[in-house]
Amino acid sequence: MYKNILLPVDGSEFGMGSVPYAIDFAQSVGARITALNVTTPYESAAIDAFATSLPGEEYRERIDANATAILRKMKSAAEAAGVPVTAYHVPNIQPWDAIIKAAKEHGCDLILMASHGRAGIMGVLLGSETKKVLTHTTIPVLVWRGA
Repeated sequence: MYKNILLPVDGSEFGMGSVPYAIDFAQSVGARITALNVTTPYESAAIDAFATSLPGEEYRERIDANATAILRKMKSAAEAAGVPVTAYHVPNIQPWDAIIKAAKEHGCDLILMASHGRAGIMGVLLGSETKKVLTHTTIPVLVWRGA
């Protein structure tokens, strides 16, 4: 069965909803969790349509602090349930690509992701990192669809 589950977490209320499910699942199959938080690198954020007004170093410090807080929360929940967990933060303009790379680099045999399940024009406009992971990886993907 699965031994190492990659759990991408973005810190949103919806995205964090998958954490208890992932912990229960990992516990039931005796797997460990590799938690991942992907953020937009400063260089990309600075030229985006919603450009940051923060200087580069301050942006990176805030992003790192936020990622640390998100991963600490996830890690604490897993450890409280007795599930081994390691946590990583990586900057990448394409989260789906970072997710697939992390799964390969850390020997994950399952990717567990949250999805809003948006369809139609909302799915096209907002894009779906989950859909991109599903179409670009050979690693099994378990999609948690929250409320």
